[in-house]
Amino acid sequence: MKPLNLRSLLGSPLGIVALGLVGVLVVVLVWSGHRFNRIDVCTSCHEIYGNYDEYKPVGKVDASLEVFNPSKELDPGLFNVTVGCAECHAYPFEEYKQSLHAVNEKGVSPGCMGCHKPHSVLQFLTWKFFYLNKGGWGESPFHEISNGLRDIPAWEELRVSLAQKVRKEMVEENSAKCKVCHKSEGEWFKKLTTHQTEEAKKKTCVQCHYNLVHKAVKWQE
Repeated sequence: MKPLNLRSLLGSPLGIVALGLVGVLVVVLVWSGHRFNRIDVCTSCHEIYGNYDEYKPVGKVDASLEVFNPSKELDPGLFNVTVGCAECHAYPFEEYKQSLHAVNEKGVSPGCMGCHKPHSVLQFLTWKFFYLNKGGWGESPFHEISNGLRDIPAWEELRVSLAQKVRKEMVEENSAKCKVCHKSEGEWFKKLTTHQTEEAKKKTCVQCHYNLVHKAVKWQE
């Protein structure tokens, strides 16, 4: 049996394909925690129909406790709605545009990432291409879900479960993202006597202030 000639193997079509797959794997692993915040990532394959200017962040970082501008960025890109939100989440985006978080007299708009966690590249690729379905390799639900977010009846079916998921995350985080703009240390906050009651002190923002952006969903304990 002839010894394996690595140079010949790498020069073969199979070797080239293998190298390509290794390269893609390395890129995914290195880039997996990053977000789709560069528009050329999307336009390399798709035409962008959502106007990025409609959902990019508005409002400069301001350390003042008495203004509604964000006091800080919790992490890079928090107020930079990553490219693709409006592309896949069409109806939630339309609801957002009608809310006071999008248009208000303060001139501040945190955008989608002000409340929601963005998808990482690895999550996106896993959902779209490598979804493990019912214990075996099956069809990914990606297209069903993404199409549902562009179809009103399907979106209505998803709305409740997605709202509950996000609310659970916000309670666990003690409404941290809310407090980046709505600063509880400010004098304006202290003047709101309802917030100073013992009952209110036991809750976090989202437990009272929900249904602010999207269509109403009842709170479920």
